[in-house]
Amino acid sequence: MSDSSDHDVRYSPTGEKINGDGQLEVIRTISRVPGNSNYYEKNGLRTEGDGVDHTAPNKISLSFVLTVTGAAIGLAASQIYPLLYLTVATPIATALGHPELYIWMLTAGILAMGAVAPFVGPLSDLLGRKKIFLFGFVCGILGSIVCAATPNAAGFIAGQVFLGLGAVICELIAIAVIAEVVPTEKRAIWAVVALSAIIPWAPGTLYANYMLDATWRWIGLALGIWNAIGFAAVLFGYNPPARVNARGLSKREMIKRIDFVGGGLIIAGLLIFLYGLNSGGISHPWKSTHVLVPIILGPCLMIAAGLYEFFLAPYPLFPRRIIHDARPFFCMLAVIFAAGINYIPLVSFWPIETIAIFQSTHAQVGVRCIVIGVCILGGAMVSAVLLGLFKKHVHFVMLGFCIMQTVACACLVLIRPDNIKTAWAPLVFALFGVGGVLVPNQVIITVITPDDLIGSVTALTVGLRAQAQVVGLAIFYNQLINQVTKSTYLYVVPAWLSNVPVTGTTVADITFTMNTLSALPFDTLAREYPSFGLNTAKAMEFVKPACIHAFDDGFKLVCVSKYLDGHVAVRMDEKAVKPPPRSRPESISMA
Repeated sequence: MSDSSDHDVRYSPTGEKINGDGQLEVIRTISRVPGNSNYYEKNGLRTEGDGVDHTAPNKISLSFVLTVTGAAIGLAASQIYPLLYLTVATPIATALGHPELYIWMLTAGILAMGAVAPFVGPLSDLLGRKKIFLFGFVCGILGSIVCAATPNAAGFIAGQVFLGLGAVICELIAIAVIAEVVPTEKRAIWAVVALSAIIPWAPGTLYANYMLDATWRWIGLALGIWNAIGFAAVLFGYNPPARVNARGLSKREMIKRIDFVGGGLIIAGLLIFLYGLNSGGISHPWKSTHVLVPIILGPCLMIAAGLYEFFLAPYPLFPRRIIHDARPFFCMLAVIFAAGINYIPLVSFWPIETIAIFQSTHAQVGVRCIVIGVCILGGAMVSAVLLGLFKKHVHFVMLGFCIMQTVACACLVLIRPDNIKTAWAPLVFALFGVGGVLVPNQVIITVITPDDLIGSVTALTVGLRAQAQVVGLAIFYNQLINQVTKSTYLYVVPAWLSNVPVTGTTVADITFTMNTLSALPFDTLAREYPSFGLNTAKAMEFVKPACIHAFDDGFKLVCVSKYLDGHVAVRMDEKAVKPPPRSRPESISMA
């Protein structure tokens, strides 16, 4: 914001704002902010008394342009890395020789995002927002290099962790920077400006699949260059003001205010829960101790973290002051959680569906998946514009997008495996609805949160979204492979044994085939692996449709689950409408 001297704004010792004409403007002070007496709060939200005019826009300068550009690139970087990698995850897992690690290749980065998000705000107060922002870009560059150069799956997973760290830092700081440098009433419009940086990457799935024809390692180069550009813009243009909620505190005092206990319990609980969820029905039976113990212990740790935060933590990760108006606040969190669950299956499963069901080549996958980036971005930008135009009817805008998302996800079950044209309408509207709900809600919630806690609430929403994506992906992936396994025994095995001329077929052969069909179309697999005997007329006539049928059953089950999640989002948004005032000896797994 511009300096107060430009507008002749002064403050009395009791918190009244003295305008240029000498008149006093009384500021309702909820408190003098616990633990910090350096500023006041107007109506419990807007920071006042810190010597800065928070209503006047910044002057357009080179520093301002570079700051907004750096924030836009950082926000784009946090969104394009999953767009590029998640849509080619199965070919990468197959190329690295570990298709069974597919789920961890997908969740490693997202899990890192959810784990680190709560600490980004406090660390930016301690070390400075600019330093943390630059560190985020460095993590993105390092993760891109590791993913591009790794010779094995473990290295790729490590690279995804670094990319996830960089993504969450860049997203959190970018949103906070935009909120910091523009007036409150202009945040929705400037969010559209920042989101526009994603436009060149909207066809990201097309880029990724074209690079896949040469080598998927080129994706790391593209991401590394993009992060380097953002690093330069922030390094030379961003000059952050002093953090008002850290003013007057020593580094030791700020370290004491970082809740490592609560954050550690949350991370441990989520990791343990996900281990059990990803193991159930795949590597271990659901009733085994390997599955039951993590599934029970994980939520218990997360509940313990919540109780500790609420009752014991002297400086909780998310102070109670963050809830200015309880109903819209918690309803928005519920909507963000439900939309986050819907986001990942649409992004990661649709590319598999185009290969396994619609028999697409890499180039065709790229074209058929353009809708992912374009529609999510389009929904986010249209929603942000509508929020700016209809400020008094925000709840109706969000309700409309929630209903669109829910109905479209339900209609995905109507997709016919013999006609890809039946997929476009529900897919487009589902992605558009997810985009219209997910990103704008993270901006809206900053408006109903105290200014000095914008970093904390942004961390809360990003962490919640990331954890929802990880949990949702684990649940949907488990449902998918268990249903595909059942349908494989029901359709594929009989068709294979009756129509494939090769004798001595084992479970491992069929498992390998079903795994590979998530990365290669049937015709390509039959040609590249002639020893399986699938490149015959009878195999093409009977085995190929059976494989497609098995995958189709799995994806339809996932669509039903996504509808239920969307229904939760609609119900929660309705509450915010009123403004506040069969078993087998051996299992077949699919990666």
